[in-house]
Amino acid sequence: MPKRRHRKPSRWPQILAIGGIALFVVAVLVLKGKPQEVVPTAGAGDLPSAQLESALAEHQPTLAFFHSNNCQQCIEMIGIVEQVYPEFSDIIVLVDINVYDARNEPLLQQVGLQYIPTLIFYDRGGQSQVSVGVIEAELLRQTLAALAEGD
Repeated sequence: MPKRRHRKPSRWPQILAIGGIALFVVAVLVLKGKPQEVVPTAGAGDLPSAQLESALAEHQPTLAFFHSNNCQQCIEMIGIVEQVYPEFSDIIVLVDINVYDARNEPLLQQVGLQYIPTLIFYDRGGQSQVSVGVIEAELLRQTLAALAEGD
């Protein structure tokens, strides 16, 4: 009687299924963890440097917000800006600057940016006040109110 060879079933379908599920889970976690973007109000199609230049040339009070989308303090500050800024959107121009966008490098050098998050508040005369790090929502609200009033 000839010997029968028993073939083990292939494990490739199981490996591929598990790999596909793992990729799906990773993709969901990555997408879920991304912070929402702050929506700039000045010429959304323009580079931030052009937006800032235009706002200052028109003597508009301006908030230049320098951040990344992956540092914890930046993510916290993005949330605070998203919470407070809409109250002032008709008075103050917001220029949103992602420091990891290579197109923004000349602007980063121009302002001498060293740390993020950084907020630069420009009054109508172009004078600036700098805040580095996370600031509380109420302090941001007070600062923007003073900027809007021209103080």
